This record gives sequence, structure tokens and C-alpha cells, in this order.
Amino acid sequence: MRVIRSYLITLALVVLSASVLGLGGCTRRAERPETTRIRTEHPKKAQRQIAFVMKLVGIPYTNACERGMKQAAKELGIDAVFLGPPTGGDTAQQIAIIEDQISRGVDAIIISPNDDQAVKPVIKRGISKGIKVFTWDSDAPESDRIFYVAAADDVGIGVEVIDRVAKDIGGKGKVAVMTGSPNALNLKLHVDGVEKGAKKYPGIQLVKPYIYNDDDRHKATQGAITLLQAHPDLAAFACVNAPGVPGAAMALIQTGKEDKVVIWGLSLPSENRDYIKKGIVNGLTLWDPAKLTYVTTKLVNDYLDGKKPVDGMEVPGIGKLKVSKDGVIIMPGATITKENIDRFDF
Repeated sequence: MRVIRSYLITLALVVLSASVLGLGGCTRRAERPETTRIRTEHPKKAQRQIAFVMKLVGIPYTNACERGMKQAAKELGIDAVFLGPPTGGDTAQQIAIIEDQISRGVDAIIISPNDDQAVKPVIKRGISKGIKVFTWDSDAPESDRIFYVAAADDVGIGVEVIDRVAKDIGGKGKVAVMTGSPNALNLKLHVDGVEKGAKKYPGIQLVKPYIYNDDDRHKATQGAITLLQAHPDLAAFACVNAPGVPGAAMALIQTGKEDKVVIWGLSLPSENRDYIKKGIVNGLTLWDPAKLTYVTTKLVNDYLDGKKPVDGMEVPGIGKLKVSKDGVIIMPGATITKENIDRFDF
């Protein structure tokens, strides 16, 4: 009997111990969901994302634009990318890049269109997806873009170029017109300005056909050489895209006409400093592309924050902006000559 009693006591203790352990296990399992809930309670908010889509990338002008974007993005704490086809005039690839950014669901897309008509449907599609779409550097005014940021009046700057040419050639002579893509609206308007301005000078003849270099300096040089051979009495080049001026300068050097033909146009001081100092290029009418893209980034970010641009607003380091009712924003530009070129570092 004593043995049986001892066995029953031992059995009872084993059962009691197992029950306590079971209760402890249930308590631990009940605590786990609460711990998991605390760990996932506050997900991190995504950074604002904007995308610039240029006509092409990899040339000095667009590299300067990208620097301006990066500076503004760093100051604003936003995520910004700078994209574009590797060659000029590739409208289909530019549209494909825009489509990709729409698929990514970025907050805003800012476009310099290769073709102002071709981008209209993709701009409309982006806006239908809730993406804010803008233009800069070149416009698509008949599209649904919100606003366009320019560094100059697109026609007015063409008039200024031919005015400078006319002054340096005494108001008479043959003038070649050099541009980039035949479909980029800003370049078409620059050419319109050259043609408009040339009407003031009966002695000036604009040589046809115009030179289209697709924003490629090698094409600019070859086109200029071909034209110089066809018109040995050419008086000047009026260039309305960045590679045109150094391309024409190289053509003059290769044909031995450095002192015989005038060059004025839109281009970067960094690409033309030596040419201007040597007198091969007479001067430039331009803006700082880094500042253009810097101010565009800030204006787009402000718009996403609910702040619209207003006429006469002052931007530190840029100056006063002109804002028109049709959504065109213009920043101040500059005329660059031998006397002041060392003041410009872009």
C-alpha cells in the first residue's frame, strides 16, 4: 500500500507539472502577435519622386541641366532622375522613357519634347494616372502640360541672334542657319525668330537649306563644311542649338576661314571659351542650363506642395521670373562675349 500511495503521489506531481508548463506555453504564444503588431505599426513614407526627360543625354548642355536638377533635389530632399535617349531626334525612345516613368508612378514628369505634337498623347496619359506633367527647355503648348519653364522667349532669342549677326556683318551678306532637330518646338521657334529678325535687313540672305545637326557636334561640323564649300562667300552662321556654335567654329578652322565668317548663337561658354577668346566665335546669347533646371525643379516641387508660380517672383541666385497667363515661365538670360566670358563657369 505504501508503494501504491507513493506511485500515485508521483503521478499527480507529473500531471501538475505538465499543466503548469502548458499554461506557460499558452501565455508565450499569446504574447507573440502583440510583439509583431508593434514592429509593423509605422511604415516609412516614400520620398517624393520626379523625372526629367530630355531630348537626349550625354552632351555638355544636358549634363549642365542634370547638375542643376541634382543640386535642387539635394536641397529639397527629393528623389529626382534625369533621362533621355542617347541620340538626338529619337522621339519614339523619348516617349518610351516617359511611358516607363508613368508605369513607375512618379509624382511628376518634366519633359523637353523632341516633337511637341508626338508627346501630346503620352502627356495626357500621365495626367490621367494622377501624375503632374510639365515642360522645360522646349514646350508642347497644345498639350495638357501644367506649365513650361524657359530661359528666354523662344522667338525673341532667335531675333536677338540675327540682330547680333547683322551688326557684325554690316547688315548684308549670306547667313547660314544651324539648328538641331527639325521637330523640337523650341528650336523651330528660334528659327522663326531668326527669319523674323532677318526681315529687318534687306541686305541679308538666309541660305537654304538650313543645317540640322540633331544635337551632334560632328554633324554640325560636317554640315557647316558642306555649306561653306557650296557658298564660299558666306558671311555668317546663326546657330540656335548648343552644338551648332562649336561645330561651326571647327568647320571654319578646318577650311581656313576663321577670320572671314561671323558666328553667333546659343551655346555654352565652356564649349566655346577658346573660340571666343581667339575671335573665331563672336558671341553667345544664352542662359545657364544648370540654373534653368535648378529653378524648374524648385517650381515643380512647390507646385506639388500647392504653391503656384506668380509673375515677378524672385528666386535667389536666378532673379525675377516672368509668368504669363498661358503657363509660360521665363528666367533671365545673358549675352556672352570676349569681354565677359570668364565670368561664366557653365
